[in-house]
Parts: sequence; C-alpha cells; structure tokens
Amino acid sequence: MNTCKLPKNNPSTVVKWVVAAILIISNGIVFSGFSPVKAMPQTSLDSKTQQAMIDAINDEYRARAFYNAVMEKFGSVRPFSNIVQSENNHVNLWVNIFAKYGMAVPTDSFAGNVEVPDTLKAACQMGVEAEIDNVEMYDRFLGFVTQPDLKAAFAQLRQVSQERHLPAFERCQTQPNRGQGGFF
Repeated sequence: MNTCKLPKNNPSTVVKWVVAAILIISNGIVFSGFSPVKAMPQTSLDSKTQQAMIDAINDEYRARAFYNAVMEKFGSVRPFSNIVQSENNHVNLWVNIFAKYGMAVPTDSFAGNVEVPDTLKAACQMGVEAEIDNVEMYDRFLGFVTQPDLKAAFAQLRQVSQERHLPAFERCQTQPNRGQGGFF
C-alpha cells in the first residue's frame, strides 16, 4: 500500500499539502458544472424558451438528415457536403447549451427518415425553402427569448442561414454542384 507521510516538523510542507488539497477539491467543484453528465441549470427557463431550444435542435437534426440523404443519392455534392458540416456544428452548439441548462438533449429521430426529391435542383429548392423557414423561426425566437447566450445562439444561426446557407442553395438551383466554398 502506498501512503503519503508528511514531515512532522516542517510547517511549510504541511501548508503546501493543504493548499494543494484545497485546489484539487475546489477545481473538482468548479469544473463539475462543465460536465454534460452533471450539468446544473444556471437559470430556470420558461416552457416557451425550452420549446424554442427543442425546435432549434430538431431543425438541425432534420437538416443534417436531409443533407446526408441528398449526398447518399447524388454523391458528395456542394453545397450539401459543406453545409452538413455546419449542421453538425450547430447540433454540438445545442448539445452544449442543453447541458448548460440541465435539459435532456432530444433524440435525433430524423437520421435515415427523410425523403429526397428526384433531382439535385429540387433538393436545392428544398434547401432554399428550409433556410427561409429557419430565418423566420429564429426571428420568432428572438422576439421572446431573454437569456443572452440563447439570444446570441439564435442570432448567430439566423445570420448563417440568411447570409451563407440561403445564398449557397440559391446558387445551387441555377448551377448545381459548381462548388461554393466553405460555410460555418
């Protein structure tokens, strides 16, 4: 058995050990809030705000599933191949926010359960419609959400939909698979 023995006549060593123990214990307490498994709610959220978060992550799940299905059917085509990475980032953002507020993350029920149209142009049109719907959804949420971190997340995702994804899908309608560069 390995035991730690402190010198009996050296007060400075004892103080160092006590300080080290305090730091180890306090770090465990401070950083426990960052673990998704032990997430503690920092603020209570009203049911409307909670539903907005659920709707937002479900929208990301649905988009990711659709873009993956499009790539299964048509190959790794842009803008779907780029934007699906954004959807993964957005899902991860929401997972972290759910953890911060101590909420259970909804299960992704969309993967493998979406239909893809017969043409890439039609898929691009569906992308345009989805991004327009996203902007409207985030506008609604921004009208009542009061938490600064949630407002920032909704505003950022709204901006990405409006300024990056929507133009990419609009270009895709007229020039499918021409390559549109990187996206958030």
